[in-house]
Amino acid sequence: MSDEHHTRAALENQAFALMGRLHVTLRRQTGRVTDIEYMRIDPAYCRYLLKMASLSPIEDLQELGVKLQDIFFGPEGLFVVAEPKPPLIARMTEHAAAPPAAAAPAATAPADNGDPVDRGYIGRLR
Repeated sequence: MSDEHHTRAALENQAFALMGRLHVTLRRQTGRVTDIEYMRIDPAYCRYLLKMASLSPIEDLQELGVKLQDIFFGPEGLFVVAEPKPPLIARMTEHAAAPPAAAAPAATAPADNGDPVDRGYIGRLR
């Protein structure tokens, strides 16, 4: 694995720990319940919570907000830098190991007796 992948994983772990602290502090101090997973994947929701933290009179929330702002929206932030793709050889191995898709049975053509409904099809699906 590349250093870039390790760095991203470390950032994600650090973000998760800080989001947990943010969640607990907001819950205890303001009664506000947050969704950590949604914060991790939605930049707009993340910005909303970070703004809430920055406007809080609670110093711990402000500090958490600054750290998370850098992790998510800084120059090398999780929402700024695209996640690296796995190496080509790994993708080829995964593709080769995947079982082939089952072939669908050949569809029977409707009888050419003027009836647009294939009567052989009726009753097969239940």
